[in-house]
Amino acid sequence: MTVHPAPQRPATLVWIDAQEAFVLRWQSGAEVTRLVSEVPPRRRAVGGERRDPTVRAGGGGTADDQVDRHRRAHLERFVRDVAAQVPPDDRALILGPGPVKERLAGELLAEDRRHGRERPVAVEPAGRMTEPQLVARLRALEGVPPPRRVPSGPR
Repeated sequence: MTVHPAPQRPATLVWIDAQEAFVLRWQSGAEVTRLVSEVPPRRRAVGGERRDPTVRAGGGGTADDQVDRHRRAHLERFVRDVAAQVPPDDRALILGPGPVKERLAGELLAEDRRHGRERPVAVEPAGRMTEPQLVARLRALEGVPPPRRVPSGPR
C-alpha cells in the first residue's frame, strides 16, 4: 500500500510596509496584487524651527497625538485591506522591513480566532524586494522549480 503525504496548503506571500503591499499566490503561475496605502508619512521634527515666544505651548497647529491617531487609523484600515486579500485556507508568509508585518500577522491570527480556524502564519524581516525576487520566493515556498532557460543559437 502506497501512502501519499497530505497535500500541503496553498501559500500566500505578502511583502508589506506602511506605503504599499504585494500579495502573491501561485495559480498555474504567480498572481501578484499590489495595494497602495493612504497612510500619511511620519512627520519628523525639522531642526531650526523657531517658536513665537508670545504663543503659549500647545496653541495653534495640529496636535501630534491627533496626527498619530489619524495615521494609526489609516494604517489599521490598510492592514485590514491587505488581510482580506489572504485566503483563509492558505499558509501565509509575511515579509517586510518594519513593524507593519507583525500587525498584519496579528490581524490574520485574530481573524482566524474569530472564525474558529487555524493556519500557519510566518513572519520574516526583509528589505524592499523587486517583483521577480518576490515571485522567486513564492516559487520556493510552493516548491515550484524555477523555469529552465534553453540556450538559444548554435553551440
